[in-house]
Amino acid sequence: MKNINFKQLKSIQSTLLKLVMITTIVAATATAYGQRRNSFQYISADLGGGLQSIQYSPIDGTHKMGAGMTFNVGYRYFFANNWAVYGGLGISTYGAKTKYNSSKTDSIPTYEFTQSYDSVNLLDYEFRTYFNGFEEKQNAVMLEIPIKAYYEYVIPQTRFEVFGAAGFKIGIPVSSKYKLLKGSYETRGYYPFLGHEIKSPNDSVYIHGFGTYEADKQSGKMTLSSINLSLVLEGGANYRFNKMLRISASLYFGYCLTNIHKDTTKPLLAEVKKDGTSDPEYKYNGTLQSNRIDHASLLSFGVKAGVVMDLQELLGKKSHRKY
Repeated sequence: MKNINFKQLKSIQSTLLKLVMITTIVAATATAYGQRRNSFQYISADLGGGLQSIQYSPIDGTHKMGAGMTFNVGYRYFFANNWAVYGGLGISTYGAKTKYNSSKTDSIPTYEFTQSYDSVNLLDYEFRTYFNGFEEKQNAVMLEIPIKAYYEYVIPQTRFEVFGAAGFKIGIPVSSKYKLLKGSYETRGYYPFLGHEIKSPNDSVYIHGFGTYEADKQSGKMTLSSINLSLVLEGGANYRFNKMLRISASLYFGYCLTNIHKDTTKPLLAEVKKDGTSDPEYKYNGTLQSNRIDHASLLSFGVKAGVVMDLQELLGKKSHRKY
């Protein structure tokens, strides 16, 4: 993956925020114009799901895409018979999994995390970690605010309407967690002076903090960027029961344009020393809170279904929609 430096990222974010501002200004102008042109409004609610993945490429290990759901309520302001601006509020879930496995050749790991310690009682050593069938799951819940340009075409002499939409959505993390599902990891120390590793003689004995640790369903919170911006596309069809009520079905696509990975400094496995003990213990920080990745984003593709209502007809007024 190509790295994007801080200045480039800030430039991209600035450009995208300007696009959102321009979209908002255009929408406001269109709304003001529409008020003089017999405009009409729709309100909608939809539920969907499919691929809703947290995307990243771990330096070590493999990534597996996740699934999720999305629920949205929206408002469409038609400033022309076919054109509208859409604003809404939604909540979506995203997921992913990371798998870690170590290979061993003559007791020298080909998969390792390296960190040096300066101990009073021991020589300097290289901290190594071996993973065995280790699997971590991540889940995130996002509050989302979409702003889209919307086009709808009424198919003549039918009850069907086809539509397409494109725009952006702002995402705000509501909840984000990781959970270890299975597997274990073994910690060892490689001493250059000795020319070999020191490890625990068996799984139940720990020497200088070295030993085998089970995943044991450990879980924790993740800290993601406080705001993100995504490109969104949608296309589908409505079936009109009457002038007021429609049902809709559509395909949707979303791609996050900003980095949601906030902390790139923590190791995946960190040493924790407890008071009154000489042997360290180790804390698992989670992939999305570690230096095992340098970039993370969101990707979504799925199917939605919902209801759409003409607001004027719902309020007992005659709609200005032309068929």
